[in-house]
Amino acid sequence: MKTLNKKLLMVCAVAGLSAISQSVLATPIYAVQPNGDLLFYKHTGTYDGAFSWPVTGVKIGNGWTTFKQVFAGEHGSIYGIKPNGDMLFYRHAGTDNGSSNWPVTGVKIGNGWNFKNVFAGVDGSIYAIKTNGDLLFYKYNGTYDGALKWPVSAVKIGNGWNSFKQVFAGENGAIYGILPNGDMLFYRHTGTYNGAVTWPVSGVKIGNGWNFKQVFAGEDGSIYAIKTNGDMLFYKYTGTYDGAFSWPVSAIKIGNGWNFNTVFSSQ
Repeated sequence: MKTLNKKLLMVCAVAGLSAISQSVLATPIYAVQPNGDLLFYKHTGTYDGAFSWPVTGVKIGNGWTTFKQVFAGEHGSIYGIKPNGDMLFYRHAGTDNGSSNWPVTGVKIGNGWNFKNVFAGVDGSIYAIKTNGDLLFYKYNGTYDGALKWPVSAVKIGNGWNSFKQVFAGENGAIYGILPNGDMLFYRHTGTYNGAVTWPVSGVKIGNGWNFKQVFAGEDGSIYAIKTNGDMLFYKYTGTYDGAFSWPVSAIKIGNGWNFNTVFSSQ
């Protein structure tokens, strides 16, 4: 979420203007079609799971099937990892209205990214899971201009992460791991500034039955799950600080036809 929006939320909370605070919450969502086209969606029902899509299915690019993995971070940053391990960086500045606005496109910012899974967290943090289960931490400071800035690189902060079938990050240093049996475990990493091995919450079970084709986090504790039939379900998790079992919204259907190669969101 943009800094301005966060400040506005704080002001609204103090003033008791819940309607305004809800309106600024939105999750940009990207979908890669089998033909390589990149589509943009904007969900503004992030507060309560409302069926609210002011922008839906706008084509903003093509050729995205050349990557073996694509994921997004903050400030409209999008990372693409090619089969040879090269990492390319893009910045999409059209997250408000879905415009095809790319101030940075296809800049190579690294190589050797041959991992089981890679995903982005807060504060420019990037996590990589090796095939042996080690979790590595990287810090990327070029999210605005695509500069080759890696103040922290490949710091080992955990192991055993190959036990999950899906891992993704959310706000406040939240990391979610889904086991093959559908159990969801919650972790909170507070070492996003320098890669410190600080886990105030580690491996707390917060749910089960998460047997979906794909799951990813959006703004304000929102979690999106795509079923094998293409239905998209919305969940709201409010335990991102302490791992509490707190789900004010659960499994609301907010769409269908999400039969894409991959779907991901920008925070």
